[in-house]
Amino acid sequence: MKIDRLIAIIMILLEREKVTAKDLAKMFEVSTRTIYRDLESINQAGIPVVATSGPGGGAEILKTYKIEKRLFSTSDITTLLMGLATIQSNIPSGEIIGTLAKVKGLVPPEKQKELSFRVNQIKIDATPWLQAEGLSQRIETIKTAMEQQHLLHFDYRNLRNQKGSRTIEPYRLLLKGEDWYIQGYCLTRNDFRTFKLLRMNNIRVLEQAFEIRNFPADRLNNPSFSDQRLVAAKLRIHEDIRDMIVARFGEDCLTPEEEEYYLAEIHLPIDDLACRYLMGFGNKCVCLEPEAMRAKMRTLSEEINRYYST
Repeated sequence: MKIDRLIAIIMILLEREKVTAKDLAKMFEVSTRTIYRDLESINQAGIPVVATSGPGGGAEILKTYKIEKRLFSTSDITTLLMGLATIQSNIPSGEIIGTLAKVKGLVPPEKQKELSFRVNQIKIDATPWLQAEGLSQRIETIKTAMEQQHLLHFDYRNLRNQKGSRTIEPYRLLLKGEDWYIQGYCLTRNDFRTFKLLRMNNIRVLEQAFEIRNFPADRLNNPSFSDQRLVAAKLRIHEDIRDMIVARFGEDCLTPEEEEYYLAEIHLPIDDLACRYLMGFGNKCVCLEPEAMRAKMRTLSEEINRYYST
């Protein structure tokens, strides 16, 4: 587990002052490339680590940086444990249990009770009360591929219900809202893509390893939509669904109308997915415009009505 390894590397650097990336790689049974990424993560966390090459070289914490042997305060450790607990609730793993125990061990016994109280003051758990069966196993399989740096193969069904097989270089698991995604380099499309886990089947880790590419995090964090795809839509919504609209589109989109109702001005594509989203609100939401969206929703409503009218 990366968090466990980062903490251990910091402790080693505090104890030994200098150690080579090769030695660290042997200790943790990872590649030297992985160790250099870990050192960069430590740097980004605010602890300056420098690496020198040649005889007598190695990684060390910058000597001018003032640091105590007890690296973390009780407040720091509380924050770490909250973060680890969040990971554990969303990605169950036996490795995290060991990490939690190690981090707790950094706290003096007389402060353990206070620490336990502080950690439980905030709990972040994005998992639904009822979770789809097999999701945890899919996550574990993908984690294995990422840790081993091996290709991942799976069957996939896209938004248009088209089915096919994909082979990717897995780079990042993403929890967005209530759904899990895997982001990686697709060997079919020759580009980075995002795949929804619930649309994936027959997931397996291949024996073939891959070389790490530059991961375009910014591009994948902010998917772009063409102006032609998104259109301005006006909705009349009941206050019962106000929070759901605000959560997705922001409070600025709302204008109070009569009692219990609001006008919402948002942007959506005119497609089946958007129509199904709006129809999911039932009689609490009416699309006032554009007419093209209303026409599409009428067609879908008529099709649904035919199923229930016989």
